[in-house]
Amino acid sequence: MKQLQLLTLGLVAVVGLALAGPRDNSLVVGASQEPRVLGDFWAFVSSAAIASEIENFLWAGLEYIDINGNDQAYLATEVPTTENGRVTVTDLGEGKKRIDIHYTLRDDIYWSDGVPITSEDVQFFYEVGKYPGAPVQDPTYWNRIKLTVQDDKNFTVTFEPAYFYDLVGSAIGLAPAHVMKGEWEKTKAEIAKLDPEKDAAKITELFQGFVSKFSTPNALNNGSLAFSGPFTLKKWVAGSNLEMVRNPKFFITPPGGADKYVQKVTYRFITDTNALLVAILGGGIDATSSVALTFDQARAPQLTRRAQGRFDIWAVPGVIWEHAEVNKFTNVQQVKDLMLDNPKTRQAILYAMNRQGLVDAFFDGLQPVADTWVHFADPNANPNVKKYPYDPEKAKQLLAELGWKDLDGDGYLERKTEDGRTVKFEIEYVTTAGNRIRERTQVFFQNDLKKVGIKVKINNAPSSVVFSNDFFSKAYDGSWKGLFEFAWLFGIVDDAGVFTCKDYITGETFVPTPENNYSGVNFGWCNEEFDQLRAKAMIEFDAAKRKEYWQRMQEIWAEELPALPFYWRSNPLVVKKGLVNFVSSTYFGSFGYPTTNAWLIGWAENGAQQVFDQAKYGINALEQ
Repeated sequence: MKQLQLLTLGLVAVVGLALAGPRDNSLVVGASQEPRVLGDFWAFVSSAAIASEIENFLWAGLEYIDINGNDQAYLATEVPTTENGRVTVTDLGEGKKRIDIHYTLRDDIYWSDGVPITSEDVQFFYEVGKYPGAPVQDPTYWNRIKLTVQDDKNFTVTFEPAYFYDLVGSAIGLAPAHVMKGEWEKTKAEIAKLDPEKDAAKITELFQGFVSKFSTPNALNNGSLAFSGPFTLKKWVAGSNLEMVRNPKFFITPPGGADKYVQKVTYRFITDTNALLVAILGGGIDATSSVALTFDQARAPQLTRRAQGRFDIWAVPGVIWEHAEVNKFTNVQQVKDLMLDNPKTRQAILYAMNRQGLVDAFFDGLQPVADTWVHFADPNANPNVKKYPYDPEKAKQLLAELGWKDLDGDGYLERKTEDGRTVKFEIEYVTTAGNRIRERTQVFFQNDLKKVGIKVKINNAPSSVVFSNDFFSKAYDGSWKGLFEFAWLFGIVDDAGVFTCKDYITGETFVPTPENNYSGVNFGWCNEEFDQLRAKAMIEFDAAKRKEYWQRMQEIWAEELPALPFYWRSNPLVVKKGLVNFVSSTYFGSFGYPTTNAWLIGWAENGAQQVFDQAKYGINALEQ
């Protein structure tokens, strides 16, 4: 009873806070996860999505990716391009290039403590990340990058060898040197006492300890960091909430003046998503984070019924691609028997799968059916690739052309092999056991495939098993023999490595076999034209030319179907009526965060002007 009383009091407090939103120009965002740290500029400790979302309020980069997936200048005076002379491309021969990217910082940018933001802050970021032993997440980036500082406002970032995605978003970060450099010098002195080979774990601890002195809740509450974004952190109560207020030193003035927009933002961390749903229903939340309710909860009748006139509920297509890989290694007998290496077989299977029917039945049509591995919102997407609508008759036709017939009248297809055997079309279908949606998907498609004479054998295991190296990577050895459903995450800087057979730049092979110790995730599909186009696209810095390569690659992929595309997952976003510019799109800020233009978030009632319309970038779940 005591616990119930405490919960009730908590909800009352939240309701009061949220209802004051438009009146005191505040915003309460509900999230189901809490960051471990904030301001870990090098991701030494953590790189959680919820941290990135909140950090959009607190820190600015050189550039940002806008709602349409395009680069925009932020702290830099302009986005470097070959056209404006800020990007120089040098051909190194042998399919490699170097790029030099020249930035100029704005004159009106300051840290929240009034200290100007200069090239020294970029130099400091570079020095720490480049330092031997730094536990960076992407060593390739740090191995390829070089920084040359000209003066307080100008510097050049060099990548060698360079790839096209080096020009997507900020080429380099920055951190407040005037605040952190003293502690960094102490950390360097400690690292110098250690042996990089024998003391690697201790060196990692020192790097993480250095960051933690500035980025934990206690440190931030004690004023450990300066901020460059539209807000500053006021208070972080670990396990409960985080409060931010508008930064008077921020250089962008929104339309009509900053006083017309949100002045205070509070993130409430409610890890139990059912409790979060209750808080939304009670009026205690103005908007949900990108890490909040599950898709099913956002469509729950108790929310949709009570949302009318109070909230908008959006389904925003994300970059998580649900699909089925196909084992195409013909040394596996079942693969050879079913001719899974033949594109016609894979085409027939996809024609037989009612993907739109599945999306309509399971998700009210809110998860878009995928055509290829490239998201339809990607600037390089090819809308004219071959499509595979539900067409069981077409599937039967293709299967008949391959020699499949119902020889014994049991409704399932058979064929005679070259060595005189009779084989049935029985295909294994694997996914992660316990994932309710995927298990329902298997049954749905099992019924579809039965209609064209294909028998499906469901064979699931826990994610810890199916994603282990002994199972996931060893399709060549027959660890899985047919279809394997899971999801890939494809951002705006996807390099098509998942479907590359041979990298013509590095010489690597991405087909996992015993010869390369099962490295790579291309399960037996090789197309030389695709690989050659991919190699050209990787080092092509003319966006129009790269788009031509990418579009042809999609045409090849859609014809050959190395994998079976199902749908793009949509992210739910609940937003109170009257709140403007808290919007999300597939590539906003690269990963769809609704906080990318945090300085524009406000209440229409208080004079905030709507700049972005969520209806252009998502589906209103209440209208379905």
